[in-house]
Amino acid sequence: MADAHDIQSWLNGDLLRSKRIREQYPLIGLIVALVFLYILTGYQAVKQQHRLTDTKKEMLDAKFRYMTISAELTNTTRQSQIIKALQENGSTLQENTKPPTKILN
Repeated sequence: MADAHDIQSWLNGDLLRSKRIREQYPLIGLIVALVFLYILTGYQAVKQQHRLTDTKKEMLDAKFRYMTISAELTNTTRQSQIIKALQENGSTLQENTKPPTKILN
């Protein structure tokens, strides 16, 4: 019969109004606040990790774009490519086949 009395006191709230439990209210409030902060901190950490992962992906994409543009620029500025482009456009410019000479005073 004691078990029924304990369950009934839980259900109707008598147990929470007892003096012994009321003395523990500040501690219970502190525990609830700490649990809330713990959960909030966990969510913030996960959010920060997602942002870090997204930033790493963006940096990797930018790196590959840079490498592609750099390779294209290197290819188009080669002497052979410039001569080919000039010939295709009908230019009369020609490649100098003589080695450079140094002019001395």
